[in-house]
Amino acid sequence: MRLMSLMYCGALALGAAMSVFACAASGGERLELPSPDSGDGVTVIEDAGAALSDAPASEPDSSPIDGPTCSDAGWCRTELPDVDLVLKDIWPVGAHAFAVADSPTLGVKVLEWSDTSSSWQYIDDSSQNSIGVGKYAGRLWAPNENEVYYGVAPGYIYHGTRPVPPATTWGWIRHRLGGNSGAGNVDPQAGYPSYWKIGANYPALGVWGTSASDVYAWFSNTIYHWTSVDGGAPEWVPEYVADDASAATERMFFLAAAGTGPDGIWFAGARSRPSAACAVIVRKTSAGYERIADGALTNDFARCGPRAGSLLISGGEEGWLTDIQATSADRILGLKGGRDLVRISAAGDGYEVRVSPVPLRVSPRPLSSFWRAPDSMWLAGWGIVVRATESVWDGGAYEVSTISMAGAPLARPLYQVRGTSDTKLWAIGERNALHKTTP
Repeated sequence: MRLMSLMYCGALALGAAMSVFACAASGGERLELPSPDSGDGVTVIEDAGAALSDAPASEPDSSPIDGPTCSDAGWCRTELPDVDLVLKDIWPVGAHAFAVADSPTLGVKVLEWSDTSSSWQYIDDSSQNSIGVGKYAGRLWAPNENEVYYGVAPGYIYHGTRPVPPATTWGWIRHRLGGNSGAGNVDPQAGYPSYWKIGANYPALGVWGTSASDVYAWFSNTIYHWTSVDGGAPEWVPEYVADDASAATERMFFLAAAGTGPDGIWFAGARSRPSAACAVIVRKTSAGYERIADGALTNDFARCGPRAGSLLISGGEEGWLTDIQATSADRILGLKGGRDLVRISAAGDGYEVRVSPVPLRVSPRPLSSFWRAPDSMWLAGWGIVVRATESVWDGGAYEVSTISMAGAPLARPLYQVRGTSDTKLWAIGERNALHKTTP
């Protein structure tokens, strides 16, 4: 299946004000910008930050952080540019970290952290909050310190690049996903389904790649690859659609990706009904796409049962497979049902699964994020960070890595934990970006 995208640019509306900018298509021709709601296509915004300099800016919250700034476990608060930011995803790379956030006053925002300045700053161009865009933030990924991708409703992928000095404003290109039988045939909430395990919506929209030249995106039940068709300009080509829902109330979603190279990529998702779900795994190798894991639901409240020809990822908690990470070409780890750590490995001609539930005494609430460092595994949820090692597969213990400061708990959700090592970690969420640089 191919997506023939239209390469054009459009007029952006920022709030009630209408501003027209110049932009360049992939071939270099300068075109006038159409409306972001005009249909599938691409918007290229060159140096748009300068063009938006007359737009009203939000006053940053410049007041210092009160009280202790670090927990006993070394989690330290960093100062955000505005107090009402809800950070949803983060991707550290080198001496930088990129984050995407929602705000009730600012909409979707993209931030960059610099180790050199020990500070956050906005790098987006604000076009993601024009009319018809920005209802929710998707997942974010960065191949290097000078390039970043993120998803934003209703099915857009933004690609930002850092300009060559002395220019300071990032350049942004926007493409809309869709135009096939998977994404785009339902309302924009197709990319923001409700996940009953965590009592909130969860983005089925994101981007990930094996390198700067090999990038994938997902929206609803469709996986896209940034590639050329018949020698033409690169575009988001749909390569896999999960379109075998077995009931009117059943939906298929992709939620995460991981891998070690172009011929070993895993995509995680779910076969979901209102209060029931089966974890889904699709793997891409040099031979193509193969659905590794799936399950069968008999009604909206059923447990996940076996499906012929597919691996069943069972365990103490059924639900979506929301986070995965590849530890080798043939093995991934992930978080299922907000409770179970799972390890899926290729074994001979098949696959094997091991499940380790996080005890309720460690985290009474479901967890929302998982990341594996070289020596430890980390999970985050409502006001909690949990640490474990590979020994959990053999009965090892989980422990809380305290984020309390001066004895006061952090009574806010954390949506993502991620890092580059055991001594360079982030845990981000509602009004918080916690940084850990100690063992």
